[in-house]
Amino acid sequence: MAAQDDVTPAAAIARLFDGPLGGGHRRFGIAVSGGGDSLALLLSAQTHAQSTDRSFRVATVDHGLRPEAVEEARQVAALCAERGIAHDILTLALRDGPDLQARARQARYAALGEWAAQHHLSPVLLGHTQDDVAESLVMRLRRGVGLEGLAEMPECWTDARGQTWARPFLSIARLALRDILARAGITPIEDPSNEDSRFERVEIRKALAMLGWSDAHLARSARHLAEAAQAYNTRLADLAEDVFVTTVSDVVLQTEHARELAASEPDSLRRLLLAALAWIGGRATPRADEQKRLLDYVADPATGGITLAGCRIMCDAAGVRLFREEADCPPEVKFGKVWDRRWLVEGPVAPGLTIGALGRDIDQTPWRGGVLPRASAMTTPAIRQDGSLLAAPAAGLPGAYRIKVEGSVAAALRRREPIFN
Repeated sequence: MAAQDDVTPAAAIARLFDGPLGGGHRRFGIAVSGGGDSLALLLSAQTHAQSTDRSFRVATVDHGLRPEAVEEARQVAALCAERGIAHDILTLALRDGPDLQARARQARYAALGEWAAQHHLSPVLLGHTQDDVAESLVMRLRRGVGLEGLAEMPECWTDARGQTWARPFLSIARLALRDILARAGITPIEDPSNEDSRFERVEIRKALAMLGWSDAHLARSARHLAEAAQAYNTRLADLAEDVFVTTVSDVVLQTEHARELAASEPDSLRRLLLAALAWIGGRATPRADEQKRLLDYVADPATGGITLAGCRIMCDAAGVRLFREEADCPPEVKFGKVWDRRWLVEGPVAPGLTIGALGRDIDQTPWRGGVLPRASAMTTPAIRQDGSLLAAPAAGLPGAYRIKVEGSVAAALRRREPIFN
């Protein structure tokens, strides 16, 4: 996490590569919207690259929400061309509506992750600043979140797909970045939504300015909270390795461990279950009332189980079993891609191959001889050719294919993925 408050932007990037990222990373990516923060990141990264053997590539995401965004992306492309920097425009097709900023953020990260994988870029640098840390802290305080939600956003992390992301400017004020642009004679693009008080972040930003609260002091508090959260997550990761049994892709909490934790460490039990849901389903953290429903079920299991956050939770002889919900499984992807965030399939390549949920094709497999219950096996990868089932390794029909599940609950906790926010 960010270690000091007084550091130049170029030095912050160098420190990130020399420290938390652990060296290497010769080709990295940068997300540049054309706003002041990301343009300053672009200029500082070029200064850094010119003094090292590193190279980088830039992407601008057009969410498809404003007609002006097309021209803004072209302006970034023109600036990069002037400076000899490779640049790509990633075009999305979002629609206005509820939770727009959250949906846009999720789609943006997904698009940038695919772009980075295609060009073998790691990490992808993001332009979040000290101001963003302070605003996020106050936003989350208003929602009544706990320790993890109040902690400073991670300076660098690796997601479930293995993509590394980094934010070198968390200790740098937005105003300091504007000085870089002024010296370079560059005028940033001003997104009108940054002044629209209908968005919570803008509302908070204006309130902080009116109150005169120090972004630096708020960000420092968030940093201390992040240190505490990381220590807690490390301990939870160790606990997860002790109490969870992973069967193919299912996470099973043995009954005796569930009872012990409910009696002695109820908050650790809650956090472990949320971490398992996040690793399996990849959805946002359930609301407080949904979390209570989960804990009530674990304390007194009912027939049939419950569904929550893209997962199904049921009790069987092994204990409390958490696995993917069939209705929430994503569409098929072309063979060779990661499916449902966690699944890798290896084997011979042929025309027309896809990977998707096994679903009702389970009746074509000898699944009863396997280790997964039917409902879980239906959510595991099936390899199809032109729509016809070819293999389903987790359901006893491997053919020439092998499957691998990326990561674990403990690994996600150690990476400090956004589980409890």
